[in-house]
Amino acid sequence: MYRIGSIVLLLALLGSVEAQGKPSKDPVQMGGAKPVSEQIREVELAMSSDEYSELTLQDKSTVKASLSQIQSEIGDHERVDQLPPQKQVAIFNEQEKVNTILTRSHADSRVVCRREKTVGSNFPNNVCMTVAQRRDALEAARKNMRDANRSQLIPMD
Repeated sequence: MYRIGSIVLLLALLGSVEAQGKPSKDPVQMGGAKPVSEQIREVELAMSSDEYSELTLQDKSTVKASLSQIQSEIGDHERVDQLPPQKQVAIFNEQEKVNTILTRSHADSRVVCRREKTVGSNFPNNVCMTVAQRRDALEAARKNMRDANRSQLIPMD
């Protein structure tokens, strides 16, 4: 009985530690029932977090421009549904821009770890990179292989 209790306690502790260490699974999205000012605050906080580490400078400026456009359109109102339809459409378009950028960046910022063997060693190591870093490394390797193959195909005079 003591053994079963300690196993259950260990599993409960592991579950709580795992839940604390994991980033949120869903990206921050604009829209819904929350007041617009609260949504803007959430987006600004999220952009500075590690969950959006692959957010480029251009994307950050686009999001900030969209947020300022939303703030100017919303004016003194708290929610989008309090505005005339034309302004609602303009805000919706800006929100979609923000949501698209944040969703892509959230997916690219996800860290993936793999156990890989280093050349010349039998010991595997954990190699952790974001999805975007892995994609960039793969593209760089492909480019290097293409360039190496092209240099071998140069005709000799």
